[in-house]
Amino acid sequence: MRRLSFTNKRARGVPRRLRALARWAEGFRGYFPEGLSESDRYWNFKLPVLQGFVDGKHTTQAVRRECAQRLIDACSHLIQSKPEEAKPFRVVAAICWPGMFASEVCIYTSEDVFQDQVQTWENEFGSVKTITGKSFAQEWGLALPAGFHERGLEVHGMISEDVGWFTFEQWLFGEVL
Repeated sequence: MRRLSFTNKRARGVPRRLRALARWAEGFRGYFPEGLSESDRYWNFKLPVLQGFVDGKHTTQAVRRECAQRLIDACSHLIQSKPEEAKPFRVVAAICWPGMFASEVCIYTSEDVFQDQVQTWENEFGSVKTITGKSFAQEWGLALPAGFHERGLEVHGMISEDVGWFTFEQWLFGEVL
């Protein structure tokens, strides 16, 4: 279940929640959404956990690592399950750090949308820059399936003048080259 957390309490039932997450990722084995076309442009599956489970002050690195690995596993199962008519679509696991609650598995049915997401740019409202010389998968000990690639992006932008600026890393795994 995906829910925002309005408390700083420790998430209960961590082993049970991790088993549910493993079942969620396994559920993509042999599955690919039907009827997707290029006009859909983008399709996603958000990380199905409580916000405090991955972003709360009581979460652990082991829990975050497990969540990241399950996103990669789900992405891998979707790629293996792609029908012939969906071969041009890109399937990507997008892991945000910090703020893992925003992480998702994405299906880009439009190459233009994918390229807009990963291109480097900068203006008065923010910037997106490619991260080089660093591997999120290596740092976190993530197992990447054969043929998977990794791409890091540093995103810097302003929500509003009242809220201010934000910065996060988005790590893309799967069909990113």
